[in-house]
Amino acid sequence: MADETLFEAFPPATRAQWEAVIKKELKDKELSTLHVLVNGTALPPFHMAGESGPIGTRRRGVERDGNAWRGTFEVEASAANANDRVLEALMNGMDSVRVTGDLSRLPEVLKDVLFGAIDLQLNGGDVATLRWLEREAERQGIMPAELSVCMGMPHDAAVADLQEPLQAFPLVRLFEVDDPADKEAIRIGRDLLVRLLAMGFSTDNACARIQFRLHLGDDLFVEAARLRAFREAWAAVVDEFKPTHDCSHTTWIQVVVSFPTGTSSAHENLIRATLQAISAIAGGCDGLSIPTPRIPEGDALSRRVVRNIHNLLRDESFLGRVADPIGGSYTVEQLTTTLVKALTDRESAAQPAASSQEPVAGLPNREEIPLKSFYTPVDTEGFEHLNYAAGIPPYLRGPYGSMYAIRPWTIRQYAGFSTAEASNAFYRRNLAAGQMGL
Repeated sequence: MADETLFEAFPPATRAQWEAVIKKELKDKELSTLHVLVNGTALPPFHMAGESGPIGTRRRGVERDGNAWRGTFEVEASAANANDRVLEALMNGMDSVRVTGDLSRLPEVLKDVLFGAIDLQLNGGDVATLRWLEREAERQGIMPAELSVCMGMPHDAAVADLQEPLQAFPLVRLFEVDDPADKEAIRIGRDLLVRLLAMGFSTDNACARIQFRLHLGDDLFVEAARLRAFREAWAAVVDEFKPTHDCSHTTWIQVVVSFPTGTSSAHENLIRATLQAISAIAGGCDGLSIPTPRIPEGDALSRRVVRNIHNLLRDESFLGRVADPIGGSYTVEQLTTTLVKALTDRESAAQPAASSQEPVAGLPNREEIPLKSFYTPVDTEGFEHLNYAAGIPPYLRGPYGSMYAIRPWTIRQYAGFSTAEASNAFYRRNLAAGQMGL
């Protein structure tokens, strides 16, 4: 039964056949009207197996047993209730804290916080602060390898004396690169790497001391692909310096949700934060910060909603179960490759795997399907259903050739009103606002 051929009655579809179906649906429009412009390159929203070319494995980082991210709560050190806010966040699902402002108040801000349970992000740290963190971690019984912190030191800080002591602290990042232009961030990161090497750091030690802070936008797929492309572009920089350990090709990527200056709805930014968070997590971020948006109900509810965005995406949507959850998507891989080329001025190339760790098998699910934490091309060898297209029998990729590129999905909604008149008015308002179905 396992060797039974299920699709022998359906010949594989060609791209020409697929495009013919799409052109028929478009009627008098050109196929190019569906293309999306990304960094000056027009990309079609439909792809087939084998079209993407070489795919770099370092765009997925080293994660193999899931896609965990740190939920980061940001606090101003001088706030009177800073410690209360930190404890509230940590007791309700967050596991990372970013402290800005006067770091001399750090002992008060982090009172009763167990360092081994969090990732700490600082802005403007120094050697004295690092020494205090090390002493406090030792007092708490935290092993050096468990202390996870980004010091956020000035990029010109003298840190040559730290190279030997930091060997025991693999998760201590000294510098953070925060630039709105990804290509410039890569350049700054490379300059920092060169500077650390000149101070006597080994390549592996230097790579561990840098993290990047990226600011998100609203385009779901572009932002997810952007993070993956950034990781691959940074790996190419590290490769120039020939690290001993392959894991040095990866880096810590901290991402921040961005809000526009004005909105049309009081709660619009809550939806925006959720969508940007999905992009960041699907793209493989290491840490995620969601600023507290202003809502009419007040700051307390806003903080709770922000925490629950993390909790729901982790515990109900299970976005943390699978490493590189959108890896292998033809469209996303092509989009990632396009962004890599823009960052590095080169094509993606096949690379050795970033980790030899085996995937975790048997992820629990209600259907009792044997799921792994990640998949590779080896897993798809012999699959007979990969060379089909939407709109062509057996319709495995959908009933329409162009699917939702020209056919907006319908929002199905129940009015729930007690009278037909009220329900009718509700539907009419929604249709007038752009809803495509009832």
